[in-house]
Amino acid sequence: MAKLFLSYSRKDAPLAKRFTQWLEQRGHDVWRDEDDIRGGASFSLEIERALKDCDAVLVLWSVNSVQSAWVRDEAGFGRDAGKLIPFSLDETDPPLGFRQLQSIALPSWKNRGGPSNVEQINRAIAGTLGSENICNVSARDSAIRSRALGVGASWLKLTAVALGLLVTAFGVHWWIDRSNDRVIAIAVSPSPTSTDRATASDFANMAAADMAAILPTHFDQVTVITPADAVELTSGYRVLIAANQHGAGSDASLTLSDADGHTILWSKSWSGDQAVGADLRQQVSRFASRAALCLAEARAGKQRLVQPALGIFVSGCVGIDASDWSDSELLATFERVVKLAPSFARGWEYLAIGRSVAASSDRNPEAVGKARDAIAGARRLKPDSGLAYFAEALLIPDDHIRALRLLEKGASLAPDEPLVQTQRSDLLKSVGRMVDSVQAAKRAVELDPLSPLIRANYVSSLAYAGQFSRAQNEIIEARKKWLYDSQIDAAEFSYQFRYGDPRAAEKLMTRVLDYSDAQLVPYRDVISARLDPTPTKINAAVRDWNRPGQGPGRNRQLLALGLFGRVDDVYALLADPSFQPFVDPSILFRPEFAAVRADRRFMSFAARLGLTRYWTTSGKWPDFCRAEKLRYDCKVAAQHDPG
Repeated sequence: MAKLFLSYSRKDAPLAKRFTQWLEQRGHDVWRDEDDIRGGASFSLEIERALKDCDAVLVLWSVNSVQSAWVRDEAGFGRDAGKLIPFSLDETDPPLGFRQLQSIALPSWKNRGGPSNVEQINRAIAGTLGSENICNVSARDSAIRSRALGVGASWLKLTAVALGLLVTAFGVHWWIDRSNDRVIAIAVSPSPTSTDRATASDFANMAAADMAAILPTHFDQVTVITPADAVELTSGYRVLIAANQHGAGSDASLTLSDADGHTILWSKSWSGDQAVGADLRQQVSRFASRAALCLAEARAGKQRLVQPALGIFVSGCVGIDASDWSDSELLATFERVVKLAPSFARGWEYLAIGRSVAASSDRNPEAVGKARDAIAGARRLKPDSGLAYFAEALLIPDDHIRALRLLEKGASLAPDEPLVQTQRSDLLKSVGRMVDSVQAAKRAVELDPLSPLIRANYVSSLAYAGQFSRAQNEIIEARKKWLYDSQIDAAEFSYQFRYGDPRAAEKLMTRVLDYSDAQLVPYRDVISARLDPTPTKINAAVRDWNRPGQGPGRNRQLLALGLFGRVDDVYALLADPSFQPFVDPSILFRPEFAAVRADRRFMSFAARLGLTRYWTTSGKWPDFCRAEKLRYDCKVAAQHDPG
């Protein structure tokens, strides 16, 4: 019989004990913390071990247990592993993330025979087991009934064996057929539990349309079933969307599960003032398509993830583009994925990026070693991994030229990786190839139109290349898709602050910058100087950035000097030996530094940064050499200052 883990609130212990005894009388092996944790043992270790070893997790939802963090964690493990069986003790709604699973009513009973819905409980337990165990459960139930009818046990054994062989044969045939068929069908439909059916249908139709437009460009083996066809056609997976509008605000939830809804792979909800109207619809559609893409990454390749690694991967994959996930959370998620699925290449690629991000921030040799191990793991499983080169480039944040060469290699091997194109775009700015930076950023948007982060990078690339009207148009288009997204807010603020409308920047400032009033003073002074560029106000704007600090602070000072045309002051700052190792070279190629580049001294400083050697050896000269009026010839100057 089954090994069962029982999760419950201590306040419901009497009923949990009775339920345990009844299950054990049926032959099941039940783990219940009150009975099974040894004295002195670590609670968390014992519970984790029991959860991993069990065949099914039975959770007793009640007004008490829904408030228990332990019960939620245990139920979440069971859900992610595809072996959760929920019971309801008092008709309390389960917590968010568990409401798509039908709970079995288990009110207290007075007779000694057990609950009244025995068959429903048996079927639920059997459903979490393989075909062999389903036959065993059925055989046991038949044997109990047959003894009452006087039927011989030998006939029952033969029947059970025959049924088991039939199920096994069907299973083998199905597995062979499916192993040759990698088509993934995803049905999108409004949730039957939605209180606002019309809005949920509207959201579902938009999500299905966006998914159908995006998924085939990445995976030709993925089919999207629209809400109109979801009832008639069968699918392997389904996306359920619930919605409820209340005044100006809205609530919505999104769930990705297997076809019967038993196993929830990923879910997300919005409530209150998080989104309004059309913006909420866009968010739901964006995350639905993102989750579907992540599912396809995990199931459409040569190796197909299964639970629990599948749900964990989808959550982390979606989290890469979600602003509410921290770098440490993403790293921990992909550590779990590769532990559960050590031969899954995509998991290793994302783990390599996570470890490289961590190593680049603390520069710890041990962290760098772990990052390189993950990079090697990704390349071992996928020799042409573009993301492995992306991760490797992250390990050398101070060497822009070498990092760019790694990304160029990664882009040549994997031209359809949007993350590689986005990072490549960023580093192309550091060598003055602004047009190429725009093209790489645009390519990333084409590959991943769902990501506000990638769209924000495109806006910045256009602005820094001096293509202001196109940057403004992209902001307008982005606002149609993400009205309140923080990344689009940041991109628009950066554009308006330097090149656009200072008043618009002022309105965005407190939404984008979570700073104290004192920290906002330099920004306010720059805006004031742009609105009224008197010498007094410009001097105040420049002076406010002149603060201690070799990295970001001094680069902001450099930006202010360039913005207000202080060419000699720029060169004085660049000549400071304590600042030179921390200069962000991409700043020097922005539009406001045209007068700085027109000065012959620029090539001498570029040589110190190793840029002239890069331009000469690669033959890829910066845009300003041919697009701007200079007092010198770039190629001749590079020969005199080769670096």
